[in-house]
Amino acid sequence: MTERSTQTDIPLKRLTALRAADLLPLLGAPNASLVAVETLELPASGRRLDSALRLRSPSGQEYLHVIEWQGYHDSAVLWRLTGYLAWLGQREPELGVIGTVIYLTPADDVGDEVARPINGVASLGWRLPCVRMWELEAEAALASGALGLAVLSPLMRGASEELVRQAAAVVLAQAPLPQQADLLSILGVFAEPLIAPEVFEQMVGKERLMASDLLSYLMKEKLAEALQDAARDVIVVRFPNTPAMLLHNLHTVTDPGQLKALHSAALTAPDQAAVERLLAELVSEG
Repeated sequence: MTERSTQTDIPLKRLTALRAADLLPLLGAPNASLVAVETLELPASGRRLDSALRLRSPSGQEYLHVIEWQGYHDSAVLWRLTGYLAWLGQREPELGVIGTVIYLTPADDVGDEVARPINGVASLGWRLPCVRMWELEAEAALASGALGLAVLSPLMRGASEELVRQAAAVVLAQAPLPQQADLLSILGVFAEPLIAPEVFEQMVGKERLMASDLLSYLMKEKLAEALQDAARDVIVVRFPNTPAMLLHNLHTVTDPGQLKALHSAALTAPDQAAVERLLAELVSEG
């Protein structure tokens, strides 16, 4: 995963959590109603689906729509989304499941078709719904009245510095006060190619941006990743036969105090069994 992915992944997840209903037109479901935004744990892989929307159609049918925000080039993204949908279908076989890939820039686009021919003959293939942000009209997004789309408008066709200023004004005028700081911070992330960060900060106010929970999310995530890597490195060096699944699931432990304790224990543990017990306990709690 690239640095650019890290910079966009958390803001997009946060935007989905805050303004999921605004995103329904992107998914081809403008008339659906949002029931919930769900975070689902995938078994074995240790991955989480943070952008699974539980929707209700106009006729009353509930279904899941998974959003796969794609902010970097990854040739496996269509397979990954297919795997998510297959797992969800097994988990709730009576529930309808849909998935959409949303590409942020042309460089991220790997198409919409999964097709793998063998000896030149198509063996399997299918298409997945895709949204390409640069094909959407920034002015139309801003005029829609949907704050979620306004925040994403810098990624769209026709975006400009003036449009970013208008989008910020819309957020300030219409967003609920508890959401304003986060939405402005997310807008600032996607507006960087159009307006210098210091200009954007001056425009919306440094105090507002500093009030954003998004900053603490980013800092906490980066700290957790650093501590996870440090603990994992010590365990691998001292006890190279530690089960791979335990080490893989270490990402579920995000409390800095627990990770520091694990690091210290890994340095002084008398044997591998002691480290495995502590690691298993932390993973189960995480």
